[in-house]
Amino acid sequence: MFKMNHKTLQTLIGCGAAAALAAIFKAPIAGVLFTLEILMLGLTISSVVPLLICAVTATSTSYILSGSQPVFDFVVNEPFSVSRIPYIVLLGLFCGFVSLYFTRGMNWMEDIFRKLASPYKKMAFGGIILSVLIFLFPSLYGEGYDTIEYLLGNHPENVTNGSIFRDFDHGWLLVAYLGLVVIFKIFASCATNGSGGTGGIFAPSLFMGCISGFILAKSINLSGIA
Repeated sequence: MFKMNHKTLQTLIGCGAAAALAAIFKAPIAGVLFTLEILMLGLTISSVVPLLICAVTATSTSYILSGSQPVFDFVVNEPFSVSRIPYIVLLGLFCGFVSLYFTRGMNWMEDIFRKLASPYKKMAFGGIILSVLIFLFPSLYGEGYDTIEYLLGNHPENVTNGSIFRDFDHGWLLVAYLGLVVIFKIFASCATNGSGGTGGIFAPSLFMGCISGFILAKSINLSGIA
């Protein structure tokens, strides 16, 4: 009977992860890099080549079956400028603190749900949290891909649609609204997962990263620094 060693099994899992991400977002290189980073695979030919083959094959299949339209469609018209490097470094620092809050906040909330022995208590607790948060911040509903598309498409005013804060669609009010969305996203994600729902942290990570980048860029523009 054939038995796979640990390295082979890890490579196959990585191939599946890279193929899934590449197919969903039509981004083979991103799928490979994400898998190498998250699964801590060695940067060797024996690990990179299978990942590339799976990612490219999955992306090609996705193009054939669902067309060439990517999940997030946007175009960067302005060329890269060296003067923007300090802001990029600042963005990295800011997102680093956001990721620290995201990780520790998720762990804290998950510990709370673990203490609830009854599944009914978990569902009730999670349902109450989600109901309140989605009522106040409709952007927290679902994966958040609509919000990402609004921000990438330069239509941030649509983020507050359906919210009681719908007039907070400009200037610092919009920044404050999106800041609250980032803060409460971990509560919505943990309420979904902890109460027995199906979800992960990949989509929330994209969601919080996109909003965090917009918050920083908008704040710099409003302050007149750049």
